[in-house]
Amino acid sequence: MNRVLRHIVPMRSLAFGKRVTTALRVGAASIFLLTTACGMTSEAERQAKPPGDIARMFSAVLENVREIYIEEQPVNALALAGLERIRVLDPAASIERQNGDIRLLINGTTVAAAPTASVNDYETWGAVMERLIEDGTDVSQRLQSTSREDLFKTLIDGQLSGLDRYSRYAGAEAAQRQREDREGFGGIGISIVGDADGARIERVADDMPAARGGIIEGDIITKADGVSLRGMPLGSIVQRLRGPINSVILITLRRTGVADPIDVTLSRERVIPVTVFYERQERIAYLRMTGFNQDTTRELSEAVRRSKTEIGAALAGIVIDLRGNPGGLLDQAVDAADLFLMQGRISSTRGRHPDSQQIFDATPDMIGRDIPLVILIDGASASSSEVLAAALQDLGRAVLIGSRSFGKGTVQTVLRLPNDGDLILTWARLVTPSGYVLDKLGVMPTVCTSHSDDAATVLQRALEKGEALRHIRMRRTADSADPAQLETIKTLCPWQPHGGTDIDIEVAKKILETPGLYQRALQLTALSARS
Repeated sequence: MNRVLRHIVPMRSLAFGKRVTTALRVGAASIFLLTTACGMTSEAERQAKPPGDIARMFSAVLENVREIYIEEQPVNALALAGLERIRVLDPAASIERQNGDIRLLINGTTVAAAPTASVNDYETWGAVMERLIEDGTDVSQRLQSTSREDLFKTLIDGQLSGLDRYSRYAGAEAAQRQREDREGFGGIGISIVGDADGARIERVADDMPAARGGIIEGDIITKADGVSLRGMPLGSIVQRLRGPINSVILITLRRTGVADPIDVTLSRERVIPVTVFYERQERIAYLRMTGFNQDTTRELSEAVRRSKTEIGAALAGIVIDLRGNPGGLLDQAVDAADLFLMQGRISSTRGRHPDSQQIFDATPDMIGRDIPLVILIDGASASSSEVLAAALQDLGRAVLIGSRSFGKGTVQTVLRLPNDGDLILTWARLVTPSGYVLDKLGVMPTVCTSHSDDAATVLQRALEKGEALRHIRMRRTADSADPAQLETIKTLCPWQPHGGTDIDIEVAKKILETPGLYQRALQLTALSARS
């Protein structure tokens, strides 16, 4: 299978994708600055000075948006939008264009000016931004007191303000956390909650340093490397427990029934957050998926194998719960779908950059052959969740139950910036096997549970009164450029809260325990796919 490692940014920040690093071509640019402020750098000094960190950052952003973003963007407009945000840092500052120059004013007085660069000269525009900011900093106390990170975030947010809502900047710290969510981190394999004396251990992962060191659930971590954790915020404790892979940490524990503190020395290992949780529910395997990181397909495969071993021939089917799953890595969604398919188009992507034109087809190897499959979705199922759900529905492999998904049908690529932050840019749209674009409307379930808390009524409406066939046909043939159609489809199966029972699970069990219902639902989906 042809694979591209890309990230579909979730609705909320969790996320993450594979990092794509672009070589940045930031050279020394000749800028002619006119200024009325005293003590400015001479023109000769300016021309000899190599680009600083500000120029390198902004040139990198401008270059990558120009080359990668899904729709073509003029560099000059991006740079000016970024410079306009300088007033956020100092309300006395403003940017004006006058007689072919870009001018920075403080309290109405010009403190720096530069001739405008050509429309798409990102190197020169990055240097212009740096010079204006540096000269402004000589005059403005507010700019002088602004940290580099606040400066980068404010102006890059301005540069990206005209793009879609999924394109964004993550500073070095935020980017590192997101990489850890996607790719793993150095840790000891525990889940913790806050405690007055430090942190209480809620879960110990099998075959990880904490488990091998004899740490058990309920232990209270009071010290890390001799530093007391009492009163420390939970996030700070997490950061102390994490560290480089193979580094050593000394944990001090308090354990119920043991009088003296327990010291345990552990060597950190690579930890990847768990995203697949298995539970046997009589004859049904219930698998909850909370995201898509680089270990998700392996976890899903193991959960399916475990269910086949534990339940055996009595296995009535598998329920994959994608409700509330915000997405993650595209390649993991494709590989997860491939576990249940022998052949067929899983997904494809369309964008402006040549590398964004991708096709993903199933391979013959599969572990879920002939096992009835139900997928639960709701209005918070997004991006990679929608890729998986749409592929298995379109190819007649799964019955979807719940409400219409979020409609986050674009792919983001994550690019490392010179300050070790990340630039997340939308670069492609996702297309389902039946040919519709996922963006805006998402996936329509086969059985909609939005309008009733009664399983029998829901099934009758979907399978006997033709609701499933009608809704899916409307979704697959929708014109995304027609606002009236979009609004009509959004009303068909909206995400709505239910009462005390989980109607989605109840309907899933009825379908899986009644083979005739399951086959009928699959046939309706296949019929609508051919129409």
